[in-house]
Amino acid sequence: MFKVTLTAILILFSLESYAIEKELSSFTISLNGLWEMGSERNYTQKVFVPGIHTDPTLMNEGKLWYKKEVELPEGNWKYITLQLKGARFSPEVYINNVAVSKKNGGMASTFHLLDHADVKPGAKITIEIALTSLKDLPITDASYIPVADQWRSNISSCLWDDVELKFHGALRIDRIIPFIDFENKRADISFDISKIGKKNIKSVTGKIEIFDINGKLLIANEEKVNISYNKISILYGNILKPWSPEEPNLYKLKLSLISKSDTLDQTEMPFGIKDIRVQNKQFYLNGNPVHFYGGTVVWHRWMRDEEGRELGYNSDWFLENVIRRLKEHGANYLRFHLGVPPERLLDLCDKYGLVVQYEWNFFHGMPASSESLFEQYPNWLDASMRHPSIMLYHPYNETEGNQLEIVWDVLNSVLKDYPPLVMEERDVLHIHKYWWSLFENLGLYYDDADQFPKAIMVDEFGGNYLDGEGVMGGYPAIPETYLRFLGRNHTKESRLAFHAKSNAKVAEYWRRIGAAGVAPFCILGSWNDGNHWFLGNLEEGRPKPVWNALTCAWSPVSISLDIWDRNYVPGQKISVPLHLFNDTPKQNELIVSITIQDSMGNIVLKKQIISQAIKAFSHEIKNIDLELPFPPGRYTLNAKLDNPPEEVKYPIISSWEINVFKLKVPEELQEPDFAVASEEPEIIQFLKEQHIRHVPISDTSADIIIFSLSGWDQIAHGDQSLIGTIENAIDRGKSVILLDAGERYLGQGYPQDKNELGPLQGVAKKSNTPIKSYDLFSGISLSFQEVAEPESHIHPDIKNNSLWENIPYETTWMWNGMRGGLIVPATDMRIEGLSSISFLTLWKGRGADERKIIDEEYYSYELEGFYEFSNIPDDKETIRKLKNKIIFLVEDAPALANSLNPNAPIKVNNLTENYKESLNRKGNSMISLVNAGKNLTRVPVMMLQFGEGKGKLLVSQLLTSGRLVKRLETDDFYDIRYDVVANQFVLNMIKVTLSK
Repeated sequence: MFKVTLTAILILFSLESYAIEKELSSFTISLNGLWEMGSERNYTQKVFVPGIHTDPTLMNEGKLWYKKEVELPEGNWKYITLQLKGARFSPEVYINNVAVSKKNGGMASTFHLLDHADVKPGAKITIEIALTSLKDLPITDASYIPVADQWRSNISSCLWDDVELKFHGALRIDRIIPFIDFENKRADISFDISKIGKKNIKSVTGKIEIFDINGKLLIANEEKVNISYNKISILYGNILKPWSPEEPNLYKLKLSLISKSDTLDQTEMPFGIKDIRVQNKQFYLNGNPVHFYGGTVVWHRWMRDEEGRELGYNSDWFLENVIRRLKEHGANYLRFHLGVPPERLLDLCDKYGLVVQYEWNFFHGMPASSESLFEQYPNWLDASMRHPSIMLYHPYNETEGNQLEIVWDVLNSVLKDYPPLVMEERDVLHIHKYWWSLFENLGLYYDDADQFPKAIMVDEFGGNYLDGEGVMGGYPAIPETYLRFLGRNHTKESRLAFHAKSNAKVAEYWRRIGAAGVAPFCILGSWNDGNHWFLGNLEEGRPKPVWNALTCAWSPVSISLDIWDRNYVPGQKISVPLHLFNDTPKQNELIVSITIQDSMGNIVLKKQIISQAIKAFSHEIKNIDLELPFPPGRYTLNAKLDNPPEEVKYPIISSWEINVFKLKVPEELQEPDFAVASEEPEIIQFLKEQHIRHVPISDTSADIIIFSLSGWDQIAHGDQSLIGTIENAIDRGKSVILLDAGERYLGQGYPQDKNELGPLQGVAKKSNTPIKSYDLFSGISLSFQEVAEPESHIHPDIKNNSLWENIPYETTWMWNGMRGGLIVPATDMRIEGLSSISFLTLWKGRGADERKIIDEEYYSYELEGFYEFSNIPDDKETIRKLKNKIIFLVEDAPALANSLNPNAPIKVNNLTENYKESLNRKGNSMISLVNAGKNLTRVPVMMLQFGEGKGKLLVSQLLTSGRLVKRLETDDFYDIRYDVVANQFVLNMIKVTLSK
């Protein structure tokens, strides 16, 4: 056999051949470089392997072929195995036109013995690789790209990772699996070998050598080996230091199979000592508690974009702009989502110290067969054994149901061959709550990570995707998301600011409640889903503001302000909890500056706090007492850590925007009398504090009647006397305001059972819920239906902003108290029995054609709050279109899968008939005053007008009760609280109702 006295490899690239020097210096050489490529074996171009070589948005037509001529080295080697680290899909290998190997898969490595008579030392051979198209790949193959991901990820066939030749003798090392006994400082290196050919080989020794990064031999041991499974142990004592993000001590492990003086095979791999486990619902690394903070790269989605394909293999760019940037902002973790990245990126994480979450590509389902899982999962796991940075394992993503029984039947068998691994669902709950972004309102449902049955890794949130110009990405729900939270007039600057804030503040929240790990989504993805965190040309690597905003959520020594209230009165005294974190093994004293800046960036208050020493691996809370400025305006409250850790190169600042607001009572409210029932003490006190006259509800001279919770309760119970009072008042030209109308559902954050966690990867399911209707008068009724979510942001109607007089728009984005500053309950309100004008206004806003309603036979089709329209009463095509819209959303987004049911009954209304019925009704116009929700389709405040000489009826769902009067604070951090802007809003509602 060949000996280990071999010279260096010289790899010569040319357009015609790939030559290897006559003597081999390594048992493995790279075939990366120029290959010929073409469809159906018709070679039409030269491409650089690895890479994405055809349109990543399309499945290939037929098989994609690669070809390279290789001159094999001289030596005593007997066999060659070709390793394809990433070859999608189902690679077939040919030598000199003869098929020699075919393997399924391609998401993990495949290994191909080049068993051909022409494969011998010094020969020149032609290697061809044929890749199946995804369209021809069985869905039962574990490397099949999930249907839910095909529109946003690379779906082309390609050699997407390295191609290597391994030279060996009649014995081949198939895999190496280190088992670390951290307590006893011992490593058991297990390995499998296979025998090639029929010749028996006797007396084979396995030799383990451990080298430092400079090539110095540190430890060696050898044992006699057998065919198949073997183990060699080493006692490393204090010679080898543990691997951690702070100290990524990396070594090289070399395993050699030696028979007499010949080396039959040899494999080298990175090696690190680590012990990762879950205890007390937290991660422990090398015996110490550790939190994993970082971000996500969806490498295969990133490859869908041209910029991604250009940079995805550029190790220097990735090191500088992802790995070093994460480290310099204090992060220690990187999630590679939905598939393995090129191994060179894992090598960088090993070397520079980022913990890796390692994933398979199952997504919204797992259609693979057991046979395919048994074939491909081990190769996936084997590759991870080469990388000490890999610590969390994700064998599927957002998948549930019976398919997981198949997964775990396979895993429970396969995992017996590996050291204890931290696995999704079995050991860790992965939380995907897209609060304040794509799918969900700002939730804040949980008070402590201890509420969960296991350690939680919060590794998906922050989905407000923007491209390099700050323009919304291609994800379908993006436009409705920015409408929901920023209104109709958002700009590049406001989008970038919101992108930063929504990621950072939610990350800080999860850190404050003790999550084991936190990682927003995503640093690099495709335009279709995720975009990226950089401005301008991606190659330049200019960071978006989100990077700086996340520093305090990532830094091992850090701070965080626990404040969600927004609106305050001039000079108000407040107390804000400040969380102080020390995730390091030594005691630290934190020095923190608290400042308040005005909208021009001027510091109007500065208060420095020198904390007591914070013990190692601990978290403390200090209350900061502040007196806010007197001048009304928009301010930013900042807490800055003045003595950050040396490794963190960016400011550690936790900030929150607040509004100092001065209430202004409209002059028009000074003269009229307001009738209020004695059962409405908050409304009475509210009017008193604003020096507005009020009289008993029995006083018919009052100009306006105001009801809140008590009045609504009477209406809901069918109090005909009260309903008659409302109708009589309107007929006399007096107006009525119904505040806090309807059902007060508050969503997942307020469960009946406080221990109910709700869905952890989506919105609470509220599909096809019952409709509760309440009759008022003259055929007018109010109906309310529970929906999945409440709302925390309200905006003016596109045609009417009268309720925002004296109110900056941003002050109605979260009101004080409640989880996430809720303003609108999780209840959809509708008014029925409207006049023809109001009826047309309502349906035009939902997308109907006003002319067709009047002149033709016209029908609406409604499914889960989405509408389509047709002139046909049973239009199969319209029904199909509407169902497909819901099916797409459900397949696309797990958060929506819980809240949308494509199989719910479709409601069909004859709009033309309903219009004719409305011609003689009383309410001759309806004015939408407030919009909320996705696409701003919810109308939580509306006003009905009844014609000349009649009064008006204003109905508001807004959660104003509890916010109108100052009262003693409760112990509940999320209790509803006084809000000065809510007061102004109610005053404006009164003014609008009084106006002529």
